[in-house]
Amino acid sequence: MTAQIPREQQRRPRRRGKEREKLRMSLAKQYDGGLSIRKVAGPAGLSYGLTRTLLLEAGVTLRTRAPRRGAGEK
Repeated sequence: MTAQIPREQQRRPRRRGKEREKLRMSLAKQYDGGLSIRKVAGPAGLSYGLTRTLLLEAGVTLRTRAPRRGAGEK
């Protein structure tokens, strides 16, 4: 008897070659258009970490984080 692994826990296939290059360019275009890493990652079904890695591979300069709202206010 083999246990079934829930679909959400199954590993996705690695993206290589032209497929990975297309994905990198698509993510870079969205990020350069002003979306955050999280907003780029969500619809693509990717983790934040993988999305960040792909953006760096594409040569994107990552933006600094926005200051937290209310930080330092009294």
